[in-house]
Amino acid sequence: MQSNDTQPGDRRADTRDPGLYWLAAVILLIVACLAALPFVSSRAADATIAALTTVSDKAHAYDHLLDLLKDAETGQRGYVITGDASFLAPYDAATAEIPDALRRLAALADGPDERATQAEIDRYARLKLDELAKSIALRRADGLPAAAAVVANGTGKAYMDRLRALIGERVDTLERDRHTLRDRLATTLRYNTVLGIVASVASALIIGIALYVVRRSLRERAQAADLAQQQARDQAEQARTSQARSQRLAVTAEMLQAMDSLTDADELRDVLPAFLPKLLPGSAGAVYLYRNSRDFLQRVATWGSAGHHPDLVSPAQCWSLRFGRMHVAGPDDGLRCPHCRDGAPGHTDLCVPMISQGEVLGLLVASVPAGPDAASDEGAANAISEQLALGTSNINLREVLRRQSTVDELTGLYNRRYFDEALRRELFRAERRRAALAVVMIDLDHFKRMNDTYGHEAGDIVLRAVGQVLREGVRRSDVACRYGGEELVLVLPECDTTGALRSAEALRTAIAALELHHGDTLLPDVTASFGIAMWPANGDDAATLLQAADRALYAAKHEGRNRVCTA
Repeated sequence: MQSNDTQPGDRRADTRDPGLYWLAAVILLIVACLAALPFVSSRAADATIAALTTVSDKAHAYDHLLDLLKDAETGQRGYVITGDASFLAPYDAATAEIPDALRRLAALADGPDERATQAEIDRYARLKLDELAKSIALRRADGLPAAAAVVANGTGKAYMDRLRALIGERVDTLERDRHTLRDRLATTLRYNTVLGIVASVASALIIGIALYVVRRSLRERAQAADLAQQQARDQAEQARTSQARSQRLAVTAEMLQAMDSLTDADELRDVLPAFLPKLLPGSAGAVYLYRNSRDFLQRVATWGSAGHHPDLVSPAQCWSLRFGRMHVAGPDDGLRCPHCRDGAPGHTDLCVPMISQGEVLGLLVASVPAGPDAASDEGAANAISEQLALGTSNINLREVLRRQSTVDELTGLYNRRYFDEALRRELFRAERRRAALAVVMIDLDHFKRMNDTYGHEAGDIVLRAVGQVLREGVRRSDVACRYGGEELVLVLPECDTTGALRSAEALRTAIAALELHHGDTLLPDVTASFGIAMWPANGDDAATLLQAADRALYAAKHEGRNRVCTA
């Protein structure tokens, strides 16, 4: 009897197919692997992006050091040639920054080869600085011949040539590293895409196997079948999420690469609308950047149906800028930013500050569809704002460096180095087109007397005012530069003698009409003498053309100043 009582239980035990347990174990293992692989691959992509940023920082640091050395050498040459102490301003500024630049390079160096190269750069940079300081000291103590002898022995040039070669090698190496990293990033992103597809196929296969085995073996176990289906749906969602993340990483990398090539924040108007709709599908929005005055944020780019976003936003009008973090306003929320009150119905408004190194650079505003993907869109918006802040910060840095290297800070005119390049370029263009070219040398009359009588601050006021007159009084194609001290120079492409005289006379009249004050003191009338030289009549190269313009300027001085003379 006891044996008969146990038979039904034994039969029930026999119906339990152990293959289902093995199948469940395999499914869980595959799910875990498919869930882990995309994140591992994404971390590799993040590491590659970080390495790209490090390589870019190194390249900028080497370029900055070379620019500082060139500025120091330019200031030293100007002082040795002229004896004018004002030429030492770029020298002093550069020598003050070079130690920090060398320390920054030392901190960025990794690997024995790079550290050895950096140590050699450090040694030659210090030798170059010593040589520059020696020539300057000799110029002060013994005059031009002694200083010129130091310059003429070629030691400084050899140091500078060696520095250019070392830095050029490092920059070339970094450029190769950048291409390698970009290729690696592209490969990783392609791998992520393939992985997403494989995950989707594997999910479908798992679903098919699970349904087949469950239907064939244990139709009565509906609960187990439902659990397997739920696992499959979760895996498919993970695969979809992973694929979306991979696509976002790829688009983000392309956007950062595009932003890395920009030289002006105004160009964001054309670049960002090509990427932001892909990063936030179905969205519309705008990107704002702070104006230089920091009083308002200016709209620089829009995408989607974002016409309701105003051109200017006050920081007080945005809750995210007040809170210092993302602000989310759903369709029925009352705490909405004033600049988002005309948003689309059924959408959630996201405002995210763009913060780089603790400084708020701008604002990302996005209107995304309300629904199950809202949380994903919020995370994506946060990540996008970080990348936009990084790219904008790099654009601003490049713009500052470019302006510092080409524009005289006091007058707002181009500096001597830019003038030399512009004159060579315009001479080449004039020769190719067989067009006229004028060079106008300008010298402020009795400027030293102004400085001695009213102080250098008054002289700076005069130089700033004259610089503004030149900037506003020349054509867009003309080049207005500060040649040195109170000497200014113009390059007038495609301008004959009559046009050059007319332009110079108009500028002379505008300068003479200035009324300038230093505090409560009315400064004396400012006048300037002009010397004009024409290509090719007065010289067929830059040096002879400048000499001719200088002789014409001397003639204007000799004839009584405040006049225009031609060579």
